[in-house]
Amino acid sequence: MDEQLSRRERKKLETRLRLMEAALELFQDSGYDTTTVAQIAEAANVAKGTFFNYFATKDAILPALVEWRLQQLEDALLPENGAPASPVARIKMALGLVAKDPLIQLPLANQVFTAFVHHQQPASVRPGQALTRLLAEQVQQAQDAGEINSDLDPQYLGCMIRALFFQQMLMYHHDHRSAPLQEMLAESIDLLMNGAAGPAWRQTR
Repeated sequence: MDEQLSRRERKKLETRLRLMEAALELFQDSGYDTTTVAQIAEAANVAKGTFFNYFATKDAILPALVEWRLQQLEDALLPENGAPASPVARIKMALGLVAKDPLIQLPLANQVFTAFVHHQQPASVRPGQALTRLLAEQVQQAQDAGEINSDLDPQYLGCMIRALFFQQMLMYHHDHRSAPLQEMLAESIDLLMNGAAGPAWRQTR
């Protein structure tokens, strides 16, 4: 019985994942407003009614997409999954991956923000706060490795890095004649590190 339940739960998780993958691809290719629930269900190879077994409305899938993409980001930052050994390098990697994510591109990012407000998601799981937490974890690891000054508050520095990231995103989208986005982000972290660096990071410069 437990084995049967396990298979059932596994199938539910697989269906939910297919719906999220289909939705993200359609939102990216066709736009959020023009994408319908029926199209998402068809792309996921399920009946339209199945969608509503997992998400009450189309916009209810957006918070789930954010949570899913953040989990993928966390997994990508694990050294055992091929991420750099240096925590500071992983911070740069994280910002580069977030910058390329469809959910942060306009106008889908506006829809994501609206969905979180509409569905009254707790502040701790909202995209900005979740990204700060992830960055703060990397800062803490960088402090443990001696790459960042241990006297600094990891949460505060995570907030600073997040704010710097969004500022650079705005600059890039305002003027595409600026440097490539990945280069801008990496240079911003290097600039920040001039003030936040610990002894291990300074030895590499």
